[in-house]
Amino acid sequence: MLFRSIYKIITLLFFRQILKFKFLFKGFILFERGLSASLMIIIFLVGCDSFRNNDDIKLAVSLKDKARVNALIAEKQILSAEPFNRKLKKKKESNTYIHIDSNRTGINFVNKWSPGPQYENQLENSFISAGVAIGDYNNDGLQDVFLSRQQDGGRLYKNLGGMQFEDVTEIAGILDDKMWSTGVSFIDINNDGWLDLYVCGFDSHNKLYINTKGKFEEKAKAYGLDYKGASVMMAFADYDSDGDLDAYLLTNRLTMSNDSVMTKITGSKNGKLQVEEEYKELGYFLERPGTYPALINAGQYDYLYKNENGYFKDITAESGIGKNPYYGLSATWWDYNNDGRPDLYVANDFMGPDHLFKNMGLNENGIVQFLDVTDEAVPYTPWFSMGSDYSDINNDGKMDFMASDMAGSNHYRDKVSMGAMTGPNSEAWFLNFPNPPQYMRNMVYLNTGTKRFMEVGYLSGLSATDWTWTVKFGDLDNDGYEDVYFTNGMSRDFGNGDAKDRFRSQKSKSVNNFDFWNDQEPYKLKNMVFKNLGDLKFDDVSSSWGLDYLGVSTGSALGDLDGDGDLDIIMNGFDEAVRLYDNNLNDKNSIRLELIGKETNSRALGARVEMHYNESSKTMTRYVSSSRGFMSSSESVIHFGLGTYEKADKITISWPSGIVQVLEDIPVGHLYKIAEKSNSKKIKPKHQTIFKKSNSSLSKVKHREKIFNDFKREKLLPNKLSQLGSGVSWGDVDGDGDDDAYLGGASGYSGKIYINNGSGAFDNLPQKTFMKDSRYEDMGSIFIDPDNDGDLDLYVVSGGVECQQGDKILQDRIYLNDGSGNYSRGFSGLLPKMYDSGGIVSAADIDKDGRLELFIGGRVVPGSYPQSPRSYMLKNIGPKYVDVTDAIAPGLKQKGMVTSAIFSDVDGDNWTDLLISYEWGPIRFFRNYSGKLVEETEKVGLGQKLGWFNSISGGDIDNDGDTDFIVGNTGFNSKYKATNENPELLFYGDFYDSGKKNIIEAKFEQNVCLPRRGLSCSSNAMPMIKEQFSTYHDFAISSVEDIYSEALLRSAEKFVANELASGVLINSKDANGVIVFEFRPLPRTVQASPIFGSSLCDVNGDGNLDLYVVQNFSGPQRETGYMKGGVSQLLLGDGTGAFKLISPDESGLVVPGDATTLTTHDFNRDGSVDFFVGVNNSNYELFMNQRRSDSYALRLPDFPKGRKYAGSKIWVYYKNDSVQLHELNIGSGYLSQSAPIVFLGNKNNIEKVVVQWTDGSINNIDMNKNINNVNSIN
Repeated sequence: MLFRSIYKIITLLFFRQILKFKFLFKGFILFERGLSASLMIIIFLVGCDSFRNNDDIKLAVSLKDKARVNALIAEKQILSAEPFNRKLKKKKESNTYIHIDSNRTGINFVNKWSPGPQYENQLENSFISAGVAIGDYNNDGLQDVFLSRQQDGGRLYKNLGGMQFEDVTEIAGILDDKMWSTGVSFIDINNDGWLDLYVCGFDSHNKLYINTKGKFEEKAKAYGLDYKGASVMMAFADYDSDGDLDAYLLTNRLTMSNDSVMTKITGSKNGKLQVEEEYKELGYFLERPGTYPALINAGQYDYLYKNENGYFKDITAESGIGKNPYYGLSATWWDYNNDGRPDLYVANDFMGPDHLFKNMGLNENGIVQFLDVTDEAVPYTPWFSMGSDYSDINNDGKMDFMASDMAGSNHYRDKVSMGAMTGPNSEAWFLNFPNPPQYMRNMVYLNTGTKRFMEVGYLSGLSATDWTWTVKFGDLDNDGYEDVYFTNGMSRDFGNGDAKDRFRSQKSKSVNNFDFWNDQEPYKLKNMVFKNLGDLKFDDVSSSWGLDYLGVSTGSALGDLDGDGDLDIIMNGFDEAVRLYDNNLNDKNSIRLELIGKETNSRALGARVEMHYNESSKTMTRYVSSSRGFMSSSESVIHFGLGTYEKADKITISWPSGIVQVLEDIPVGHLYKIAEKSNSKKIKPKHQTIFKKSNSSLSKVKHREKIFNDFKREKLLPNKLSQLGSGVSWGDVDGDGDDDAYLGGASGYSGKIYINNGSGAFDNLPQKTFMKDSRYEDMGSIFIDPDNDGDLDLYVVSGGVECQQGDKILQDRIYLNDGSGNYSRGFSGLLPKMYDSGGIVSAADIDKDGRLELFIGGRVVPGSYPQSPRSYMLKNIGPKYVDVTDAIAPGLKQKGMVTSAIFSDVDGDNWTDLLISYEWGPIRFFRNYSGKLVEETEKVGLGQKLGWFNSISGGDIDNDGDTDFIVGNTGFNSKYKATNENPELLFYGDFYDSGKKNIIEAKFEQNVCLPRRGLSCSSNAMPMIKEQFSTYHDFAISSVEDIYSEALLRSAEKFVANELASGVLINSKDANGVIVFEFRPLPRTVQASPIFGSSLCDVNGDGNLDLYVVQNFSGPQRETGYMKGGVSQLLLGDGTGAFKLISPDESGLVVPGDATTLTTHDFNRDGSVDFFVGVNNSNYELFMNQRRSDSYALRLPDFPKGRKYAGSKIWVYYKNDSVQLHELNIGSGYLSQSAPIVFLGNKNNIEKVVVQWTDGSINNIDMNKNINNVNSIN
């Protein structure tokens, strides 16, 4: 202020003198005018930018806000509050980021690639990259910048204000012209309040510059941090909560030669080859399926350091992290489970696994222990993991995480970089081999608050962003959601399939690796930025925000470089100048916090901050860490965008020390400095989940599969069809009044009967006949009484593809009960010959003759996907079933691949109708006309929704007295994207006159129909393609018509999918009283994985039907990758047809495996619904309801007429005048038959319950389960 005032006075006096000279010396007027103009220009250029931080360019602050800020200072809630600078922008530059040229900024910096002969092969390694660090090293309130590069150790730039910087490297004492600097970070390592600087080096000693009031002195050796090797980044955190900073050193490869050939092998240990200890940083063995282990080139070990009074001690081995010789690219400290202890994610390139190290706290020796929980926590990781970062992307208070890879952002890049999927040069075997699997795409891990993350990369739109180094989350547009910025490019296009083929062809001509790639051009790609729209949606705004720079960009950092309250970007690159972007997107509000630790480390690394705003209805969460993204560290200031909101209602700071501070009513528009002060310790409230996982005997039972290679027979098959089961059925098989279970078995494993002993435990009742039939693949099953002898017999559908078409092993089976739960195989004449691979079975009395008809849905034709299999309608005549499909329902005989079905009286005419779900088809509706089923799919509005539906189940979700339906579909979290305008297609035909039909999957991109599969897979199935398209480039630029011809495509069978959402079918009537279904997609989070089992039932006893769905599918071919992003999902209904998502940490329902069946039961007879989940090739899961809601459960077989309950209806009249319908069916959902129990909610809210039995008679049922005859329902 003083200097600025002096400047104004001098300027004014100077101009007065000029004016005097004008009158005194008229002959010098021309000179004076020129001089005046020059001075005006100088003053404009220098003066305007030099004083950007003064009062006249500060944001205007209202009197009310000034008063509140002063009160916060007076109350010692904050140390200070600095208003933001005003944005100074031109109209034409509005709503975008502005690249500011180095001539203006003063940052004349280029990361020039000139490594010399010794290191020239690093051209293909990560050390072509360079980092960025942002921090206020001289405590003047302006964020300064340090940039690393391959020569001279990097440069420090002091922020002068107004986006102008000065190179002060030498002045500040930072100079090492021989250092190849890599990852960099500003940290206060000695807690003196001044930011120190840590610089990693490649084949150079790492440097630690200790800051003494703006002057640096290198002291890495004194601190024990002068490691020399292939250092990528030093990530700092106070992982032991002792108030000082500890560190993790991430490393990579020092040489790019084939060092593994120089290893010494010790022979074998436990049958496995081992590398001698001293050679483990040269190579390691990787097990491979079906062949000998591969010897892989290793990276250097990473190191974990503990700060012991200023000296950093290596405790890598003692901590449990161990020595991992991989190619590290990013290491990020974050507290994923919110226990106050920093955890660590390490992203490793190529075949090295990523690690999520959970901080377990101190052991008895005072050493922090880390446990690798990657396999438990995530379903898969990136293959070539690069940059990584965390953010609460959906503002639910839980920290999510993202790790990047190299997946192409469009069809061309995807197909050119796909490479060989088979053959000697293929590494595709690796995709599904690790545990967890590694796929070449970005991963976005959604925190559920439990041990398991969901993975939502495809769902969020962030799965493919090209060759991505930096991942940086930040609220760039200040709207309250953190956006994400990516830097892209590479020194050369090493992933290009054609380039790799050319190199292999020239290798025989003695062309070495370096010479070949050195002659190629840099692989320049556009940087990308995605705006967070909320609801797990991100929109690519790279172009409109001005951040789509084409080049090779690597390290990047975010910070408010001009003090105007938004996040600017500075980006380093390969062989090009640094780029600085001024954020000029909008004038939305923000609050920024600079935390100053007292008991905690001085920069509060490890602090968690929650902000509540909009009358505390909205929440944002931030976590303070050091290195984030790639080789870089952003400012340590916490940034909250608030859109148009003018204050934060409450800010809660949880310091690493355990101290919690709460600030209230905080105005926007300021940078607040807040010091840690003693307060009460944080007490985390313990809440009881709705469900609790049971350890009962049933949960110890495992479904088992013999692995079968479906893709050997059909090379272009989209998904495996051999692991789709098995079914679960409930019924009272021993007549003791409680329900027992049949658990189906896969081929090679028999099904089993488990008897309910009445105390909550179940005992296996061995069945010799099941063991004899263990070669069958059990699919759907139901308990019924076809011989009308009063006990429950068992019908089991035979399916699978581990056989040929028409194999007798596909014959369905009936097992007859002796009355005590002992079963024998029914004689062959009980069923017609049905040598078709079936899936589901549902039962209903279609013609009202008192006997149940059976619908058997054909699932697949073995070896001939996607041809339509045969489905059946069977009628019970005497003791046997006969095929009456042509007589009762000819329209459903061969309509497609059936996945599920449900009988329901949709139109309320007391004739049960049928709905069927299909893969590659609609939900079909067959109306019952006096015992005949007639298809009316189009008439009820279902014909145009074509999906890959998996299941259907029913319930009255809107309390209007009719049955609505839940349909499970594939969801949005895969590479497949289907709409009416751009559907997913499949063609099935003989495309090259080979006599064999093949599958072609197709998609649309920019209105062009393109093949889903790549050149390698396609030509492996149809070799003629390789003759026509010799390069990946030629194939990548070709449409489906170019490859296969329009004539051949027209001759093929064509399948269409235009809807992949799982959703609700609302049963309603139009103005003419005609049944019409309205499709409503389920909430977006539920679309994270394919839904199989589903159940509509009252979970919390409020009288409204809730929804529980189970998910995941490991069937897709490896190019697609598993669809296991879900953990199952509970949604609470409100009685209007809408649902509210319940987080897994609240519901207690977490099923990470391939969940198939879902059945309901009341295991402990408390009136509340419990869930039993079947998981393919894994243990069954049983969840007990812990809510005590005085719920009322009605078990129909407890009543005389309830033994034959299929088709019974129950109307529940609530005291709020709503009426809810329940229908009892046999077989629905996915391969499921639940216990015949209806959960009606809190009995205190029920007025009356009316039951209509299958014979048409009606009873009132009171709460004591007594019945009274009534004549009608009203």
